[in-house]
Amino acid sequence: MKRLVFLLTLLAIFALPAWSQTSTPPPAHSGRDHAQMHAQHMEHMQAMCKMMEEHVAEMKATSQTLATNLAQLKATLPLINDLNERSRWQSNIAMWQAVADHFNHMAQHAEHMQAMGMGCGKMMGEGKGDAQAKPATAATPQ
Repeated sequence: MKRLVFLLTLLAIFALPAWSQTSTPPPAHSGRDHAQMHAQHMEHMQAMCKMMEEHVAEMKATSQTLATNLAQLKATLPLINDLNERSRWQSNIAMWQAVADHFNHMAQHAEHMQAMGMGCGKMMGEGKGDAQAKPATAATPQ
């Protein structure tokens, strides 16, 4: 029993310094650090918005390219006389049509998200005061 008490005492003695080291509060950030972090965050967000706009433009261009290439495949189909080859082309056209439709849908969705306020202007805080500055005008019943 004495050994158990002795071991628990030693454990407590060695554990106290470890507990005291983990309970120190983190250093406080100054206002200047916060302003600098905010400026870096805003710069990062602006870069992300620019990349998103470029991505949407690239998606629209790729969607247009897919549509053009698919139209060329469809125009070539009547020129094929071999039934097996024509069947292969029809399968390829169906596959590429599905890919083009999906890609077009994704491009429209990305463009829609930008238009609905998920774009940079709303995200960056532009126009925050616009809604508050312009009072809502209610139609008067007559």
